[in-house]
Amino acid sequence: MTTCIGTYNSLPYLKIAVDSIRKNEHFKSPLIVFADGCTDGTNEWLVENKDRYNITAIIEPRCDDSSNGYGMNRCAQEVTTEFINFIHADMYCSKDFDLGLLHAIQQYPD
Repeated sequence: MTTCIGTYNSLPYLKIAVDSIRKNEHFKSPLIVFADGCTDGTNEWLVENKDRYNITAIIEPRCDDSSNGYGMNRCAQEVTTEFINFIHADMYCSKDFDLGLLHAIQQYPD
């Protein structure tokens, strides 16, 4: 499972979300963050912290097509795992969130 976050100028929240993912994930999984034309320091923070948090950072200027859906699609283009967990930059992931999601998928395979 790959966790993906699209963000636009929400750096304080993004820091908390990324930290919660890495602190609370059961499996060490890919993490992709799409920065959509950010001007609040997000781009710089991603570059500085991509190794610390093992983030695949996609940093692009804001375009006419920018939207939540565009960010999700942009992340999905980079995913190589079977499942994608999309979260918003202002979300917090609880302990073993990924394990719980995989159990739910197994329980309801259709």
